[in-house]
Amino acid sequence: MSQKDYIYQDRAVAFVDVLGFQEKLYEFEQDAAQTRNIEGSEFLISEKVNEFINTFKNVTSLLDTNNFRYYLFSDNICITADYVENPQLLISLLFTISELFYSFAQKGYFLRGGIDVGKFIDEKEIAIGVPLAKAYLMESKDAVYPRILISPRYRDLLNKYIIQTDIPNSIELHNKQLIYESCELLYLNVFYNVVRKEDKFVFFESFRNRIMQHLEFNARKEKIFVKYLWLAEQYNLFLNTYLNDLIFREDDLEPSSELIGQLKSLKI
Repeated sequence: MSQKDYIYQDRAVAFVDVLGFQEKLYEFEQDAAQTRNIEGSEFLISEKVNEFINTFKNVTSLLDTNNFRYYLFSDNICITADYVENPQLLISLLFTISELFYSFAQKGYFLRGGIDVGKFIDEKEIAIGVPLAKAYLMESKDAVYPRILISPRYRDLLNKYIIQTDIPNSIELHNKQLIYESCELLYLNVFYNVVRKEDKFVFFESFRNRIMQHLEFNARKEKIFVKYLWLAEQYNLFLNTYLNDLIFREDDLEPSSELIGQLKSLKI
């Protein structure tokens, strides 16, 4: 039997996991046990785990399978992008992760993770390489809050693409708004995904409601509470930026005073 050569290629790699997922696993199993229809059957169904998996699949189904691969194992999600021939995918990947963050938040889950670039073996059932290891370390050691960290290598590659390419102004705006800085760390501004949403009010309202739920639920658990407090502060800061500037830059939107008033009411 001949041996196959596995090839390292340039890839952008995102690794995220779900905060507090261990507790959810027990909920899923209990939910499945309660829905058992046939006594003694080994086959169980959990509506909660169905919802979780379908949330992941609904987002990844939108990906171009020629340029993206994705993996789901327990609460860990890995998405890779073949950006070499189409570097605009470096922006697309950030929006994809933002959409994943939003979709899971609507179901009551929040994500934490890291994104890096580098040489990677990326096949249907195989994902091996330094970028995944680094993205995992970013998630496990430095992300801390519900946020997605971005490596300096990723940011530098994206900046190089923007400088060397005659691109629309919108791409440069996306770059500035999608990647924020905190001291030495870079992280994804998941709230900027609002520019791709038709209903701005529903977008901000759903985020607000879920963040407040987590703040209230963890009011006596300081280690967890401060994580969602950080997210609430990020939400408020971006909402101010959006109302004072970005909302007026959207090509297909003429914001009314009524809409602006409604959005102002959504501050946490």
